[in-house]
Amino acid sequence: MKQRGDNYVALGFGKDYAWLDLANSLEWNGFGKLTDHLRDPAWPAHIVKHWNLAPSPPRPAPLAQLIALRTLLRRMAEKLIEGQALDERDLNALNSYLNVPVRVRLFQRQNGVHSELVPLRDGWPWILSRIAASFVEMLELNRPDRLKYCPNEGCKWIFYDRTKGNTRRWCNDRTCGNRDRVRRSRNRGKKPPELNRLNPVNRNDP
Repeated sequence: MKQRGDNYVALGFGKDYAWLDLANSLEWNGFGKLTDHLRDPAWPAHIVKHWNLAPSPPRPAPLAQLIALRTLLRRMAEKLIEGQALDERDLNALNSYLNVPVRVRLFQRQNGVHSELVPLRDGWPWILSRIAASFVEMLELNRPDRLKYCPNEGCKWIFYDRTKGNTRRWCNDRTCGNRDRVRRSRNRGKKPPELNRLNPVNRNDP
């Protein structure tokens, strides 16, 4: 289960899939300023805690492996967004993250016996495999047309469009969407709506 109400969610993370959070950990603020959240030693623990990927992630986090998986996920997402097929090289790379030793554990609930996969050894290989598995979960829905980039060139946020008509365009209509309206108003020579450039992007709004 996802935990809500924390600052991680307030920053726009934790909405759809764990892999999206890792992909968007390379974040542009809407005006082209880049923040790499993985450079914050505390940030990897946030994604683990929010998505319940492990009881307590070991430290330090494997920065090189996280960056490599992020690069792979962003590359695969870009191909899907552009309507391209995923190539065998990328699928093999994704499979390498999924290939961790696990066992099946049975547990009792009120509505019967259930099973779950648990790692033979806790640690970052298992955590990375769960992030990669969330990308597979999205692929199994067979709706790559719902995966989109925010068209604001200074943003590049990746999101999954869950609107009924698949009509969502922006990561946030009141920030990046409004900036586009400002630009179009200026191009038409009209007075643009007021825009506060000091406010950070808040992607919690639809």
